[in-house]
Amino acid sequence: MISGLILKLFTAMLFGAAVGLERASSGHSEGGIGGIRTFSLIGLLGALCGVFYLNNLSLFSIVIATVFSALLIVYYAVGSYTYKSFGITSELSILFTFLIGLLTVLEIIPMPIIVALFVVLILLLSIKSKTRALTAGISRQEIDSFISYAIISLVVMPFLPNIGYKLLDIPYISVILNNFNVNIGQFANLELINPQRIWLIVALITGIDVFGYILGRIIGQKGSFTLTSFVAGFISSTSTTQSLAQKSKKGGKINYLVGAALLANMSSFLQIFLLVGPLNGRWLITLLPSILIMILSATILAAIFLNKKETISDDAAVAETKEGKMFSLIPAFKFAALLVVIKLVTKICLIWFGQSGFVVSSIIASLAGLDAVLVNLAEMAGIAITFKFATITFLLVNATNLMSKSVYSYMQGNRKFALNFFLSALVIIAGSFIGFVFLN
Repeated sequence: MISGLILKLFTAMLFGAAVGLERASSGHSEGGIGGIRTFSLIGLLGALCGVFYLNNLSLFSIVIATVFSALLIVYYAVGSYTYKSFGITSELSILFTFLIGLLTVLEIIPMPIIVALFVVLILLLSIKSKTRALTAGISRQEIDSFISYAIISLVVMPFLPNIGYKLLDIPYISVILNNFNVNIGQFANLELINPQRIWLIVALITGIDVFGYILGRIIGQKGSFTLTSFVAGFISSTSTTQSLAQKSKKGGKINYLVGAALLANMSSFLQIFLLVGPLNGRWLITLLPSILIMILSATILAAIFLNKKETISDDAAVAETKEGKMFSLIPAFKFAALLVVIKLVTKICLIWFGQSGFVVSSIIASLAGLDAVLVNLAEMAGIAITFKFATITFLLVNATNLMSKSVYSYMQGNRKFALNFFLSALVIIAGSFIGFVFLN
């Protein structure tokens, strides 16, 4: 009991010392509160306040917290008047250090979350120079673009109905079709569109552009393409590839964009472990050779393109420098409309062919994305279909998905981008089949 309490007090002091070290290293300890010893004592004070509260000395604990808050307010008021500086970052870091020490003892929230809060605090305190670089020279057009995206994702989407509208929901459709001697029959419950899900695709594509733009301001365009694409690939490698293809139309940095697109697809291959593992571990073992070769080949190809030297024309450089628009809605709407058509075709094929059209419908469905098809295969492998048949179907589906991305790239982006991605996709597809043939 006592050893556990000592450990918590020591942990609170360590949290405070780390914050004080950051404040001291950034030069904020000069001329005021901020240093390893000071912040260690603040963390310890918060922990002791928690100890008093747990031992039925809540009044004493409240007095300590009140006095501490009053001293902090006085410190801010005097400092603001003396130095004519009204920033409150240091004061907030002091308050958060006290609260982290308090939470360490009270255990209101789990320790991993407290550690996460501490890491976020250190991160926010340490990126002052980066945030300055981000905000420096922001144009009115960029602000308007950010506000527009906020409206798209936070205002419009929540109010759209999350309902799948079916063929029968179209007014008088039955009467019209009957006049032409067309029987709706089994197509009556065919879902045509879900407004909220379609708008989610629009928000996703534009969000990738916005996130990449912000990262570009912080760490530079080259780094933002790779980091954004790798993370976004876990969400939608198809949307990410389409977004990067759009960027390639401006010219310049084509190889970097191809490398980033391959990284996005590599992260989608990693996602297979997360999707299939919990559903069907035995099938995952069968898939393993092909998946590993796909990941390895995509990583190598991405590294080759990312490190490939290329000459950027003056016109392209000027275009990138002057570009202040974070995203474009028109390509996102086109892509969403294409997905609606693909989903309709998929469902119609399922109705027409039934179980016998399993492979055909799966391949068609892969044009919109791999996740749904992959989950379906994982649930059926070893039960309704054999592991080998499921693996062959997956390889065909994956090949179709990569080829469809090549088509999207050709339609939406630079021809060089489309060609390089197409050739890379062929290498990945060949590797996946080689893994199946020789390692199974």
